Amino acid sequence: MDSFLRDAGMAAAIPVFVLSLFLLTKSADALVDGAARLAGALGMPQVVIGATVVSLGTSLPELAAGTAAALRGSAEFALGNAAGSVITNTSLVLGMGALLGAIPVRRENAGKVVMLAVAALLLLVPSYGLALMGRPVVLPQWWGALLLAGVPAYLVFAVRFGRRSAAAGGDKGARGAVRAADVARIVLGAGGVAAFAAAMVSSASVIAAGIGVPDAVVAATIVAVGTSAPEISTTVASARKGMGSLALGNVVGANVLNILLVLGAAAAVSPRGITVPAQLLRVHLPALAFILAVFMYFVFNRSRHELNHREGLFLVALYGLYLAGNAVLAFAAGG
Repeated sequence: MDSFLRDAGMAAAIPVFVLSLFLLTKSADALVDGAARLAGALGMPQVVIGATVVSLGTSLPELAAGTAAALRGSAEFALGNAAGSVITNTSLVLGMGALLGAIPVRRENAGKVVMLAVAALLLLVPSYGLALMGRPVVLPQWWGALLLAGVPAYLVFAVRFGRRSAAAGGDKGARGAVRAADVARIVLGAGGVAAFAAAMVSSASVIAAGIGVPDAVVAATIVAVGTSAPEISTTVASARKGMGSLALGNVVGANVLNILLVLGAAAAVSPRGITVPAQLLRVHLPALAFILAVFMYFVFNRSRHELNHREGLFLVALYGLYLAGNAVLAFAAGG
């Protein structure tokens, strides 16, 4: 696949990218659907399934793409994709949800938001700390192992919180028969995620070379929007059905896992660690920090109880400014 795409160039890379991204998303959907049905048959409450299976499932495209890129020696792609996905989820995805229906900001999501802030600091502090010391900004392999160690802690927190919420709401889960079709969805979905993620990474690298921008920048913008498709679809559907609180919890959970799981896995399989490109330090990581700060203001401001149309429009506008900044820098570099 790699040699074919390099020889064929952009004419083949673009349709392969679009097709593989579409099939990657569909494979992730099948995997999540099968896992959710299986978990339900085993008696897990719906809120626990949402806090674990759904959040993990919506992070699968980023995880598959990031790990595939890291194994190919392009861990910077994983960093760009993870950072770009957090930016996209927090601004574009939540903004779209708030425009379609108010998203309640409730106290029960505060713990997840704090965990998201801690995860973001684990990325931002070492990156800018090394830069300020004048040292090469390389996030080492042991840093990835540290992030991965935080995944079980987050999942335990999510399950405990989910069970308390389920008990308060009377949702004890309903056991049922384990169906072969659900197991097949899980197996086929997992295989599709792995295969189509590899094809997407290969085609994205060819596209990046063709338009003259680093892999990490393409991953943070074009690829990030594509791999955030599960979050977009679940948030829009939840907002339209008046379940904005569920959308907020899933997006925050996916963001936590994008940093802890996606970046952790990419760094852990990269013996030389992840080198943070200069453009990510100048644009993407500051954008991530600023957008998360705005989001946390909305969550913890006691005078606000929901993300409404005004906040939604503001978040979408922030994403537009982020894209505009990337375009300006790309044009300046090309010039």
